[in-house]
Amino acid sequence: GVGVGGDGMFKVFLAVFFGASALTLLDALPVAVLGIMIVIAGLELVGTGVSVLFECVRKEEEETSARIDALCGDDGGVMLVVNSKGILRKNALVVMVTAGVIVALQKTHYGAISGWVVHMVYGDGFQKFLGWVNKKRQRKIDGDSDD
Repeated sequence: GVGVGGDGMFKVFLAVFFGASALTLLDALPVAVLGIMIVIAGLELVGTGVSVLFECVRKEEEETSARIDALCGDDGGVMLVVNSKGILRKNALVVMVTAGVIVALQKTHYGAISGWVVHMVYGDGFQKFLGWVNKKRQRKIDGDSDD
């Protein structure tokens, strides 16, 4: 894909100026070879997606642990464990619903909306949204009281 920086611009340059000749080259390749190339590219995307998913779980574990420490204090005597498996299951469901809708309907925006709905209902998106609204409300109240 097109990344950030010079590498991405180089790929855009190649696509714009040499796209027609690349299409001629792809037409010359057998369909089986193109299929294998697509499968390999898909596997690379899956690897990236899995690593991003685990990074998201690690980040959410840290945030949850920080919230628990803030609420309970750091006694040292109390041991609370973050449910990593539950976090992974929740995030994987959002990913699978999003991908499934995109593949089934071939409409990316439907997949994005359905993934957002699953995140809001099944995940903690609704709680985060309410927290954001309360924060904005509190800032407005604090700003009004300063006047």
